[in-house]
Amino acid sequence: MKYKLITIVFLLCSGLLKAQTIDDSSIAVNPPHEPVIVGQNNFAVFGNAEMIYFSDKNNSHFGNVNFKPIFLWKISDKLFVEAEPEFETGGGSLNIGLEYANMVYIVNPYLTLHAGRFLPKFGAYRGRMGEGFINRFSTDPVGFGDGGIGAMNEVGIGAQGGFGAGNAKINYEFYISNGPQILSDPGNPEEFGQFDYEGYIGNNNSKAVGGRIGLLPFSNSSLEIAYSFQTKSKTGEKGTPYENVGVNMQAFDLNYWGHLKSIKSDIRVIAEWKHQKVDNVKYFDANGTAFTFNNSPTAYYVAATIRPSHLNDVFFRNIELAARYSEFKRPAPWGGDTNQFALSLDYWLKWNTVLKLTYQKQKDTDNAFYAQLVFGF
Repeated sequence: MKYKLITIVFLLCSGLLKAQTIDDSSIAVNPPHEPVIVGQNNFAVFGNAEMIYFSDKNNSHFGNVNFKPIFLWKISDKLFVEAEPEFETGGGSLNIGLEYANMVYIVNPYLTLHAGRFLPKFGAYRGRMGEGFINRFSTDPVGFGDGGIGAMNEVGIGAQGGFGAGNAKINYEFYISNGPQILSDPGNPEEFGQFDYEGYIGNNNSKAVGGRIGLLPFSNSSLEIAYSFQTKSKTGEKGTPYENVGVNMQAFDLNYWGHLKSIKSDIRVIAEWKHQKVDNVKYFDANGTAFTFNNSPTAYYVAATIRPSHLNDVFFRNIELAARYSEFKRPAPWGGDTNQFALSLDYWLKWNTVLKLTYQKQKDTDNAFYAQLVFGF
């Protein structure tokens, strides 16, 4: 496996260097003798690397090492491509996946079109706040990670942009995607009514339509409040009893940043609430027995952080304290309701490099300690 990874990285780097090579035959000289370069791409690499240490009363281990480079290609002033592969070991072995590969066309300052596999536009946490160098905790709030409500990625097309409205600003994102696919395998009754959100291809002729509209009411953009929606009329595989099962989702999110002069500190408050409503349908267990349930899960979290960024002492101004509470109200077949409280002490080695020490208490789960190191680049 080691040699395969080395080969993949070598071929990738070779291809990228080749893409940036300028062919002299493509340079034309125009008055006043300034070269015009045709066919050159601008390229940059960003991303982050992560590692977690976990400990509870039964176990402790190092693990969940992630490496997530983000490749950006600028083809012209209006065209660029963004892509992120992910190398992770959270499942006990090396997994390589494609987080997103999105092709973008900038129509004007107020409208951008995109197509491909992209970060979700429903809600704010999964598409914006959940990345390791942005999230102030070593974990996700309940209902917002895997097995929660909404996609981690979407495949489809979209439009996004923003504009001013007096002192306020408005941003928007609308998209059409393959959308969620309902799970109904009798062999896995605990998954009944949940969804595979990240199918690379659709399972019928219906598509999900969704979007997010955000308002920044103050001239300094210190507050954003937003509403999201997504709807899909058919989520089951074509020709099955679940083909016409529809789902509707809604979400509200809030992001506030402020400064407390009296203690020379910056504060941030973020929150999100989301709800999912699935059409009523009969499910069948492994014995062929039919049953139904109210499939309307809801999840929310509230988090606050404080950092004395304006102190003269270098050590203390790089410390940040964060607290978060979250709840996931879910149907009994999914395991019932749960809640979580997390407290984190973070130290910023650099603006995009942080060490997080997180203590977490969650219903029906042992209290746990997490240490996460995130290097941004």
